[in-house]
Amino acid sequence: MFRVDVTWLGYFMALVSLYYVALFLLSSRFAARRDPEFKLQPGMALIVPAHNEEAVIAGTLDSLMQLDYDPYCVIVVNDGSTDRTSEIARRFESTGRVLVVDRQPEIAGQGKGAVLNEGYRIVNELIEKRDPHVAGLDPDDAVVGVVDADGALEPNALKEVARLFADPKVGGVQMGVVIGNAEDGLIARCQDLEFTGFSQLAQAARDRIGSVGLGGNGQFTRLAALRSLGRPPWSACLTEDLDLGLHLKRIGWHIRFCRTTAVTQEGVHTVRAWLRQRTRWCQGHYQCWDHIPRLLTARTMPMVTRFDLTLYLLFVTFVMFVAANLVVALLGVLGYVSITNDFLAFLPAGPPRNIVMEVIGLSPVIMLLARYQQHSPHRMRWWELPAYGAAFGVYVYMWAIASLLAWFRLMRGRVGWAKTRRVAQGAAAR
Repeated sequence: MFRVDVTWLGYFMALVSLYYVALFLLSSRFAARRDPEFKLQPGMALIVPAHNEEAVIAGTLDSLMQLDYDPYCVIVVNDGSTDRTSEIARRFESTGRVLVVDRQPEIAGQGKGAVLNEGYRIVNELIEKRDPHVAGLDPDDAVVGVVDADGALEPNALKEVARLFADPKVGGVQMGVVIGNAEDGLIARCQDLEFTGFSQLAQAARDRIGSVGLGGNGQFTRLAALRSLGRPPWSACLTEDLDLGLHLKRIGWHIRFCRTTAVTQEGVHTVRAWLRQRTRWCQGHYQCWDHIPRLLTARTMPMVTRFDLTLYLLFVTFVMFVAANLVVALLGVLGYVSITNDFLAFLPAGPPRNIVMEVIGLSPVIMLLARYQQHSPHRMRWWELPAYGAAFGVYVYMWAIASLLAWFRLMRGRVGWAKTRRVAQGAAAR
């Protein structure tokens, strides 16, 4: 019978659990960074990339019109929509804050990065022409924000973000993400656990380490930082947000996490849509591996920051090890392989060793649930936590499928961009 030694995997999982313990401690309110006193409100230009968004665009723009901030403007870049997206968005132009720009079908559909670069070009053009839409935006301290077409900001969101830009070294700020339809089903709830947990556990901790990453929705970048790249900021990478943040870090800009506000967005509603979305994210994550050699040698950031950024890029493979461990365990139960595991051999066999192994295996999920309960607007009742924790454990294994699909696409040279289909609010449960 074939023998498999999985001792190393036990120690690997223990190291991962210790890493999550460190993140949990660093993400506490007591460990939060002390920010400088807020004095100025930099002008902000919010770019809303839109393609066939008639189901959600009105709600997004309505929320953006309620922001308690000045000055700011909203630029909707309509990427060749074939529905009523442009028509609905133009109704908001009468506010004086919204400008709708239509990209023609022949240049549309090249990915979110191309749409954002178009918005960036328009912002620069409007500032150069002193257009009324950007009145009050000083190019030296102006900020460019990205809000997805299904996103909604809290009224004080821009004030909270602006506070972090008081430090001139800060080139980007990322706020947390909340899934608005979290109560529409198990898939939506698990996404909310994932997003809120990641934001308030990992991103909050990385704000102390200096390794915060930019996300696709609710990302804000200083115009001067974007210009310092010397090229269109967003790349053709399938995770153009992650790629941008890594480029900014490498040339010396700081990126912060805003833990006092969040952007709400719509979660996908089916396993098929989830796999399509996450496969794209996994593939983009692998595309960003070309940053690793330059991150490790960059002198613009401390060693701990470089190490954590590299670890984050490699962490996309973690679920593959977990899935492999499950497969080996099942093969052992079925009698196809003989498993050797000397992990924690120094502890007595039986309950003492089993309890320690369970603590190591469950601690990351427990810490994520703790941060979720502290920060989510969709808190669960205490007796629901074990069931949702178990469901989330199964949910994590779905990432292994997405990662395998991403590898398959990379090997075939497929880099196409599959857009997430929107569902109107209130229709998610149907």
